[in-house]
Amino acid sequence: MSEKQGFKKELRPVDVWGLALGAIVGWGCFILPGNAFLPKSGPLGMAIGMLLGAGIVIVISLSYGYLIEKFPVSGGEFVYADSAFGKVHGFICGWALILAYWSLIPLNATAVGLISRYLFPGIIQVGALYTIAGWEVYAGEIIVASVFLVALAYLNIKGVKGSGMLQTAVSLILVASILLVTVIVLFKCHDFTNLMPVFQNEGGRTTFSCIFAVVAMTPWAFIGFDCIPQAAEEYSFSHKKSLFLMISAVLVAASLYICINTITAIVMPWQDLLAQNPFWATGTVIEMTMGKPGLFLVGIAMLCAVVSGMNAFYLSTSRLLYAMAQVNALPNIFAEIDPKYGTPKKSILFVMAVSLMAPWFGREVLNWIVDMTSVGASLAFTYTTAAAAVLAWKAGHKGQSFVGMLGVVAGAFFLGLLLIPGMPGFLAVQSRIALAVWTVLGIIFFFIMRKKYLGNKDNMDHILQMKGVTEGSCPVICQE
Repeated sequence: MSEKQGFKKELRPVDVWGLALGAIVGWGCFILPGNAFLPKSGPLGMAIGMLLGAGIVIVISLSYGYLIEKFPVSGGEFVYADSAFGKVHGFICGWALILAYWSLIPLNATAVGLISRYLFPGIIQVGALYTIAGWEVYAGEIIVASVFLVALAYLNIKGVKGSGMLQTAVSLILVASILLVTVIVLFKCHDFTNLMPVFQNEGGRTTFSCIFAVVAMTPWAFIGFDCIPQAAEEYSFSHKKSLFLMISAVLVAASLYICINTITAIVMPWQDLLAQNPFWATGTVIEMTMGKPGLFLVGIAMLCAVVSGMNAFYLSTSRLLYAMAQVNALPNIFAEIDPKYGTPKKSILFVMAVSLMAPWFGREVLNWIVDMTSVGASLAFTYTTAAAAVLAWKAGHKGQSFVGMLGVVAGAFFLGLLLIPGMPGFLAVQSRIALAVWTVLGIIFFFIMRKKYLGNKDNMDHILQMKGVTEGSCPVICQE
């Protein structure tokens, strides 16, 4: 591959950090305190569960950092699974991630309408069309979501430099807004007795279940830190910095989650608050303490979270499609790089086209899909850590191999929380049906592509060598 045909290396460290943070912290940071974190865990239970989840993700990220250095190419988990375990495993991992990444694009786009419902009711809720699964679908919300989808697609097509700069800006504004709101609320309302009880033990819940109800949400809450390897070909800096960028993004994201949850619980006794307004408790307490300016400020933060999430997952989904298409796991059209902008233009357009259909189904249906994509993220975590364990062992890096095995245990633990009946994160029946449908589609598509995909056994090694991944940096080639 010539330099002219390849990606442009224009992402700065701060852009990549913003890519991860913006993908992790979405609209849910402002909604979940009232409808999930406090009702299931309580203030302290949420904080402990979030920090424990962040610690587990950091253990997993150690394997990501190791593999990014060894495979500094787009595709991330797909490349790692293919290189360590073969093409079938690569396809399984990649197929699981495609939906996990893509579904968060339209979900974030439709969150603009959700923000409007909370902050400015009725402004874009015009042109009622129909109701799906209890969710009223409005033409106004579809139009607004579509405008955001098209605008972010256009920006991503024009080049990674512009999307990277946008990501940095909105991520920094997001952090600043949340910190400012937190400081003001804590300054005005610091009666820590309002945080009692610190665990939600009503209904027979144990302290353990309070904590692990949040830990079970970790694959969903922290999905996005793994966007970093998807852009590995576009770094303008050493790949050795990627581990620090991931870990710092995870720690900052966990802190922001805890900040919003804490200020939601501290203004008044939090159980009384939930009884009054379980739908948007965070907005209620911010308006109580800061008035309309506070709501405006949190609205800016929520909009930044939405834009940064869409931008990050546009980039990640298109690069994953590109990487899979390069080895014939997907149609070749997705492997084309625009010679002018250095971006996978057709992949981005495809992601946009599919995303434009999603708002017509309403947020409730999208939530079913997004809930089950935690399985895809957990599966990708498991494959990545297992690949790091195997490849590090072959390369003689025993310490990293042990860390990878710890990550495998963590990934399997997340899968168990989601798939074992009775566990805190067990998927709802609608999400299990969506998972089954996506699995069947993957099997069908694999059999359609299997001759081209499996036909060239050296395809991945060939691609890696063309991109400059030499024997000194690639453990799988080194061993073979």
